[in-house]
Amino acid sequence: MKEILDAYAAGAIDVNGAREKLLRLFYEHGDEFQFDLHRHERLGFPEVVFAEGKSIEQILTISTMVLEKSPAVFVSHLLPEQEEALRTAFAHYRIETSSRFMAIGRPLENGEPGAVGIITAGTSDIPFARECGLILEYLGIRVLNSFDAGVAGIHRPFLTLAKMEDADVLIVFAGMEGALPTLIASVTDKPVIAVPTPIGYGVGGKGIGAMISMLQTCAPGVMVVNIGNTVGATAGAIRILRAIKRGRT
Repeated sequence: MKEILDAYAAGAIDVNGAREKLLRLFYEHGDEFQFDLHRHERLGFPEVVFAEGKSIEQILTISTMVLEKSPAVFVSHLLPEQEEALRTAFAHYRIETSSRFMAIGRPLENGEPGAVGIITAGTSDIPFARECGLILEYLGIRVLNSFDAGVAGIHRPFLTLAKMEDADVLIVFAGMEGALPTLIASVTDKPVIAVPTPIGYGVGGKGIGAMISMLQTCAPGVMVVNIGNTVGATAGAIRILRAIKRGRT
């Protein structure tokens, strides 16, 4: 940015040229997209390529442009044919996948200080939790996992909390009636991000029952994201870690 401003001050570029170059620092342009390359610098969390509804050509183009400027690119909600195309096109890169999420490129060695605890109510919630953990680990953040800790065995959440002493923030995944985040939040002062999952019977099978329960929790301060929103939950956890870091410095 300094080089651009210096060039403008020296008269080497005009106002329009400076504006275009500055925008290029923040966005990678294509005919059908503008990808926010500066988001990680501003928020500590990069923009993620949402694959659903995009053509394979669009996904490959965006991913290529991102990898020219960043160590890694994240792609979510992949279809099998999109995943296959990415694996072929970027075979020389490190690729990690979890469920419908893919990370391509090099993980960061050092992320925000602190740790994020990831807890699931049931084994069926684990694919969502794995996505969350993959993102965090690629961003250089320590992850603590505890799975199948739901309220069907009321002792299990308390055993899980004993594993989470080093966690600064907890992300709790639950389907069915979505009760686990409420129970966890009622016995710990750690920030809790609740993620409803589309696991269960009838209405609960789409995650609506769990989401409504989480939104109606009587444990104050629980933050709830949309059904299966692993990206939003992860980004929220990183915001909390960054706030903690500012408070310590």
